[in-house]
Amino acid sequence: MGVWAKLAAAVLAALVLAAPAAAQVPDPFARDLAQKLSYAEQILGEGGYSRAAGPFAGGLAQGAARRFPLTLRAGQDYRIVGVCDQHCGDVALRLYDPEGALIARDVPEGGVPVMHVRPAFTGSHVVEVATPRCGGAQCWYAVNVYSR
Repeated sequence: MGVWAKLAAAVLAALVLAAPAAAQVPDPFARDLAQKLSYAEQILGEGGYSRAAGPFAGGLAQGAARRFPLTLRAGQDYRIVGVCDQHCGDVALRLYDPEGALIARDVPEGGVPVMHVRPAFTGSHVVEVATPRCGGAQCWYAVNVYSR
C-alpha cells in the first residue's frame, strides 16, 4: 500500500470513527471525502502545514449549517479546508472569533474552499460549515484544520 493510500485510509477511518453516531459519514461518501482531504493535505504539507485538528464531518441538508468550536492561538498561521460529496454544489466556511465576530470566509482554491487565518486572539473560535447548494436530501462534508 502506497503512502497516499495509507493516508487516505487513515483519514477515512477518522471520518467514520471519530464522528458522533448521528454524524457518521457512510461509505462511499466517507471514502470520497477522505480522498479529497488527502489531496488537500498533500498540497498544504508541501507548504509546511500539518494537520492541527479534524476531520470534523457530518451531513447537512441544502441551506443548513453546523458550527463547531476550535481553539486557535493568536498569531499562528492556519488553513481551514472543507470538502463535500458529489451531490454538494458548494460547501461554505466561516470563522468567528471568541467575541462572535466574523473574521474569515472561505476562498475557493482549485475548487476547494479554504480559509486563510492568523487569529488576533487565542481562544475558542467557531467554524461554521454550510451547504448552500445541495443536490440531494443530504450532503456530506468534512473539514480539516492545518497550521504552520
